[in-house]
Order: sequence, then structure tokens, then C-alpha cells
Amino acid sequence: MTNVIAGQSVSLLGQFYDFVGGQLTDLDATPTIAVTSIATGSTALAATTSGVTHPATGSYGYAWTPSSSLTPGAYLATWSGLASGSPVTATETITVSAPASAEQTNTSPEGIWYATREEVKTELDVKETARANTRVDRAIEDASRAIEDLCHRRFYPVQGTRYFDWPNPQSGTSYRLWLNDQELITVASVASGGVTLADGEYLLEPVDYGPPYNRVEIGLGSDASFGGGDTHQRDIQIAGLWGYRLTETSVGALAEILDDSETAIDVNGATSAVVGVGSILRVDSERMLIKERTQLATGQTLGGSGLTNVNNSVTVAVQSGAVFAVGEVILVDAEKMRIDEIAANNLIVTRAWDGTTIAAHTVGATIYAPRTLTVTRGALGTTAAAHATNSTVYRFDPPGPIRQLVIAEALTSLLQGRSGYARTAGTGEGERETSGKGLADLRDRVYTSHGRKGRVRSV
Repeated sequence: MTNVIAGQSVSLLGQFYDFVGGQLTDLDATPTIAVTSIATGSTALAATTSGVTHPATGSYGYAWTPSSSLTPGAYLATWSGLASGSPVTATETITVSAPASAEQTNTSPEGIWYATREEVKTELDVKETARANTRVDRAIEDASRAIEDLCHRRFYPVQGTRYFDWPNPQSGTSYRLWLNDQELITVASVASGGVTLADGEYLLEPVDYGPPYNRVEIGLGSDASFGGGDTHQRDIQIAGLWGYRLTETSVGALAEILDDSETAIDVNGATSAVVGVGSILRVDSERMLIKERTQLATGQTLGGSGLTNVNNSVTVAVQSGAVFAVGEVILVDAEKMRIDEIAANNLIVTRAWDGTTIAAHTVGATIYAPRTLTVTRGALGTTAAAHATNSTVYRFDPPGPIRQLVIAEALTSLLQGRSGYARTAGTGEGERETSGKGLADLRDRVYTSHGRKGRVRSV
């Protein structure tokens, strides 16, 4: 018997002998291979000779990669061919298991944040250095995971297939499957016992205020049912978008043609102004995580009479104001400036932004902006793909209170770290670490509004 995890490759081998206990012998021609479900007879691999190898006398191989959404269970690989004109077959049993971990489908929570590096640094007024970035990133990661623990749920969207036992210890009724912490946003398909349910045969609940949906029920007016697999284990499989809610904002566009492997992507000024390290982006059906930002020439140079090194010299003349966006941070020589307003081809800026030093700049100086994003491709269960220039970029927006609490927790962690975790109030037995009453109130408010509460059951 051969074992394989759905979505991964396995080598299948068929061998043919001239008689039982005899010598391996070649067939008249390359045999076909087909894979079918033992439970249902459904086809997992149609009969084919394409890809069949011949590594040795009487031996034929095939590298099979079952779909990641293939129903777990027992499958039969059947080799069929001719030996001296007579039909012959060889079979092999394959056990297909569901993906064993989130890491195998690129859906692990590590590195997925609910606030950006830039948002936290703006609150702290921290100058951007590699050392500061590392500390800020660590604090955001810790705060994001802590809030998931506080609320008993994850808020980001994940595309994938989840598997559930049926019956399970919580199946008090024959038609209701509780999802618990595997909450649904949208569903693509529901199958049980190897049978896919039609749209009208299942219901997502609670219908009045979902998503998130915390249970799936069989429509009692249908003939469908849960169960019917070889065992209760992983009998039900649900493919869809998992998480809390899908709230996205159209923020801009790609500034280049993107292939399916490039990890440094160029975006326009509108996108650059409103995303940061930690943002979750979507282009077409692919999601990406921003891991870093670098400067890119905007194609514009400093015009007018340049800039002096005084704070009231705030008008940056450019060739086209349309290529910039309010909120974007530009770089001229070594000074960063935040764009506060745009009037035709003049940018009104705040000078010496992000801890840089105000300086004079001459006409013709190149203007840069952090429009090159280093990203993780094919994130959150999606697949990396090619995208056309000017493709719309969407930003995932976590719930407002969640974002605010991540920023507050990260700020508290950073400030405590600077003091050697010695920020305390009181003396003696009454001495305690200070984090602020406002932070405690915010935690309570977030749990009340977004925490997943335990179900109340009558006995």
C-alpha cells in the first residue's frame, strides 16, 4: 500500500511477470494507468500513457499528484496493457490523506499581521533603521498572535479545504456540523462520503448576520445527508474562503507586468500611499503579503526653484502631480517628505519626515517613492499567477478595533522593552507593571465585539 498527502506527489510502480513467481517481462507497448476511488468508483486519474516511464524490464512508473481537494480515502491504481497480445493488469492501493498542516498550503498564521510597520512607527515617531524595523516587526507579530488568542479566532482570509469527522463528538443532530474555530466566509463546495452536495442541499448559518458562518446544516427539504464514507474520519470536506470577514479596499494598480515568480513588484503612487509592511494585497485571485518596501524612481524630478532647508519651504514642483497621491512619502536626496496635498503639479509636503534631516535640494533632483514591494507570492492558500500592468490592487482591511488593539499592544511592548520592562506603578506588594487603563479597556471592548464566545448548551 502507498500513502500520499493530497497535493503532494507520489511515485507509482506497476510490474509485470511472465508468470506468477517468474521473471519480469516487458509488455507489448506502454501500459495505461488509471486511479479510481475504491469507495465510490469515481475517477481520480483518467486512463493515460502520458508521463508513464519505463525504468527497468517489466517495470513502469508514474508520478501522480492528487489534487489538494481530492477526498481522502482509499484509491486503486490500475495498470493495463498487453503481453503477447493478451490483456494484463497490475494494481496498487493508495491511501490519500488530507494536507497535514497549514504550512503545506502556505496558510500558516506566522507573518500575517493586523497592522503595518508604518502605522506603529508613525505612532512612535521612530526613524526608519534596520534595527528599529526588526523590533517593530517582532512586536506586531506578537500582538497579532496575542489578539487571536484573546478572541479565539483568526481574522485574515484563507482559501483552502478543511476536513471534519462525521459523526463527531459534537454532532448532537444528524444535519448540523459545527465549524468551531474554522469559520467560513464563502463556500465553494461541500462533500460528504465522497459525494458533493448541490448548492440547495446545505445551508450556511447564521444566515441573518454571517459571515462568519460557524456551522453548516443539511437542508431538511432535501434528500442529502452527512456521512457515508468508509470511516467517520475526515468524512466531510469543505472548500471555500475561511476567516472572519472579507473586507477589501481598491487602493491602486500594478505599475508593471508581473510573472508568476517575481517577488519584487512595482505599484503606483496611490497604492504606495496606503499600504505598508504587513499589508495583505490581492491582485486578481492571488493574495500577497508585503514583507519589505524599497525606493523606486517615480520618473519625476524636482522643478521650480528647488527647495531650501527651512520648514516653510513645502512646495515641491513636479512635471505631473497626477502620478503621486496624498499620504505617499517621497525621497529627495536623503530627505523624506510626506505629501499632504496636491495642487495641479505642486506637492504640498511635510519636510524631514520619518526622522530624516531637512536639507536644501537643487532643481532636477530625482524624486523616489517606496513603490517596489517585496512580497510573498501565492499567500493564504492562493496560487501565484501572471498579472497585467494596471491590474487593480486590493488591500485587506482587518476590523478597526482589531487593528487599533494590535497597534496599542505593539506600542506597549516596544516602550516596555526600551525601559527593560521596568515601567511600573506603586511600591512593595502593590507594585505592578504599567500598561495603561486605556489598553485594558480596549482589550475588553475588542473581546466583547469580536471575541468568539462559547456556545451555551442545555442539559
